[in-house]
Amino acid sequence: MEKVILIILFSLATWMQAQVAEVQASDEVLIAATAIVMPTGRIVLVRKGSGYCAIKFIEAWTGKTVEDRYAKYESYYQGNGTGDFSNKDVQSRKDQLCARRFIGFMRFGFRAGFENLNVKCGSTRLLWAGKGSVHFCGLGQKDRDYGIELAPTKWTDISQVNVFDKRLQWYRYDENRKDMYIPIDQVWKDGEDQK
Repeated sequence: MEKVILIILFSLATWMQAQVAEVQASDEVLIAATAIVMPTGRIVLVRKGSGYCAIKFIEAWTGKTVEDRYAKYESYYQGNGTGDFSNKDVQSRKDQLCARRFIGFMRFGFRAGFENLNVKCGSTRLLWAGKGSVHFCGLGQKDRDYGIELAPTKWTDISQVNVFDKRLQWYRYDENRKDMYIPIDQVWKDGEDQK
């Protein structure tokens, strides 16, 4: 069963890599059934229960081959329900993600090095599949609704974040959702009232 899950994750990661490359080149947000892919430098919000997280991908690149993918991100976690990222109890981190090419065939192979596919934010771990992707689940979890909501934003700095802004559109896992590409400047309309 574990082998089947690994093959599925590998296939999903390869597909997401192609989708991510498209999104990054066009400065669009991809909202898919299982993930949201953000342009570099923009913040995606995560909500689970009363905890809030803000994630910004700073940089993304490929290694020796297009299958070797890397990204740097920063995350901020506020678990007290206020959503206030200016409090001193906010947990922040900077980390690097990496996905390595598979060497070999089927079960007779291995990854070309250490991998880190978890975007970490407080106690929440979300799957990363390349560039600015954030999944609605963690590594090794089946695709389903775990109560995780994601909201793409135009914001570029944590000081701009207001998790209660009425312009935010929160998304959950939805196996029936068709891929939606939204230009980052249309995530919400400028001039809409901020509340």
